Amino acid sequence: MEFKKKLWILLVLTGVLGLVYTATLVFDPERVNFRDASYVWLQPELVDQADRVEIYDQGREGVTLIRNSGGWFVSFEGKEYPVKQSRVEDLFRILSTKAAYPLRASSAASHEKLGLAAEKASRIVVRGGPGTTYPLLDLLIGEGDASGKEVYLRKNAQDEVRSGENKLASYISGAHSSWYNLRLFPENEAAPVGADMVQRIILIPPANPEDENSPSPGFTLSRSGANWIQEGGTGEALDTGKVESYIRAVIEAEGEDFISSINVADPVFTEGQIILQIGDNTTRIIKIGPLLESGNRSALSSGSNYVYSLAEWTMNRIFRDVSYFVTQ
Repeated sequence: MEFKKKLWILLVLTGVLGLVYTATLVFDPERVNFRDASYVWLQPELVDQADRVEIYDQGREGVTLIRNSGGWFVSFEGKEYPVKQSRVEDLFRILSTKAAYPLRASSAASHEKLGLAAEKASRIVVRGGPGTTYPLLDLLIGEGDASGKEVYLRKNAQDEVRSGENKLASYISGAHSSWYNLRLFPENEAAPVGADMVQRIILIPPANPEDENSPSPGFTLSRSGANWIQEGGTGEALDTGKVESYIRAVIEAEGEDFISSINVADPVFTEGQIILQIGDNTTRIIKIGPLLESGNRSALSSGSNYVYSLAEWTMNRIFRDVSYFVTQ
């Protein structure tokens, strides 16, 4: 009998201790704060509904992104320019991922000093879905905290202020060109080209800008088995590695910006060209137009609806003299 009594007391004590331990876990201040801090600005199921993003830098309109059947584009000066789809995806990933955003204030009186007044704060507005009256998200981004690592945020029309790691700065303050996909041959095209697919290269460099009457010494390289040869050349051996590297440089070439002052139909892209002939009997062509005031070159690529600005270093990289390819 005494044994049963002691066993009962022991079981009761064990149960009480278990309840006390559970209560400390549930009501532990750090755990409570962590649960309260865990927050998401845009519910993940709403991301697919988004078709427009408006970004404002400290109250000033910055970039407008729109989505259509071809993906995301920047809407600028009445035209649409292709953007890096991965950059847009990264922005939505930040907005729709639950992370630590602890509550810092609940009163509208805090908004002004934290840089969250609606007319002055930076802002990201996500629109889309069946309803157009209210956005999917209207997020205000204010000043940084004392540590400089976090920034204050709140939803427009709500008083609640939270703080979190400043992951949005580059998206807010970046120029239009920071969003652009400036690849002359976009990597998401229906039939992307690999260096091993190119069978022939015709290269006609622009004339020397200091002597525009000078002839352009064009030449043609052809694949011959595992090697490359210059058609009509002196028979010098070519460095296959350099040729293959050059082809990749052409395929991956990017502009500095889009040019709106020149139309793709303007008959000015006659100052040089690079033609890549592919094994499937298709071609990829870069045509060079006149010099720009910036010193860059205008350019047009086959199948593109945009005119690009090419920096001097890009021109130097994709327009090589034949001697560059000769085996040393």
